[in-house]
Amino acid sequence: MYVLEPTPYMITLSVVHRTQIIYHADIALLMGLLDVRPGKIVVEAGTGSGSVSQSLGAALRPTGKLHTFEFNAERKVTAQREFDQCGWSDVISVECRDVCTDGLPSELQDKVDSCFFDIPEPWAVVEHANKCLVQQGRIVTFSPCIEQIQRTASALRRLHYHGIRVFECLSKPWGVRGGQLSQPRGVKRARDGESCREAVESYQLPMRGHTSYLLLAIRPLDDELRQIA
Repeated sequence: MYVLEPTPYMITLSVVHRTQIIYHADIALLMGLLDVRPGKIVVEAGTGSGSVSQSLGAALRPTGKLHTFEFNAERKVTAQREFDQCGWSDVISVECRDVCTDGLPSELQDKVDSCFFDIPEPWAVVEHANKCLVQQGRIVTFSPCIEQIQRTASALRRLHYHGIRVFECLSKPWGVRGGQLSQPRGVKRARDGESCREAVESYQLPMRGHTSYLLLAIRPLDDELRQIA
């Protein structure tokens, strides 16, 4: 028997689904869009089952910080317990808060490098996030419906955000297996020049269809806003 240290990948595969979770293909893309790395300060709204939170925490260590917010008190308590069990307490703080109505904590004003929102109405928190983001800070949202993307993009444009782009991540997995082929076209040359009939066959594995759309937007520089005004 082997005891393995939990990794974000393993946690995503085994986490209890208190909410619908985000899987690896989308997680990998959103982390790149957020520019997550050690030393950054990141805000997440919609902790849910904690799948994304733990991936963000791993990328932010040792000097970064994730502030994640969950409006459901029971889910917040469960997420806090799991973060403590997996040793994330040094990098992840979780708070029960409805960011759409209550906004983000004032102590985060002008200190946040990027925000990730996995909530039903991300457009409702855009102005709150704008107060906390540094110049060139990033907002990424995860929304299943294109109508949500349209409303969020409109809210961001009103604040003069730029680089607004939408991504849909469709991962198509393939398997590879070896075997013996009797067909001449399957013959390949070995290194010693002798022919062999061993071949490799690729085949498509079941794939997930549409999950959600990822929207990226970048906060303008203060100089740009002054020129607009």
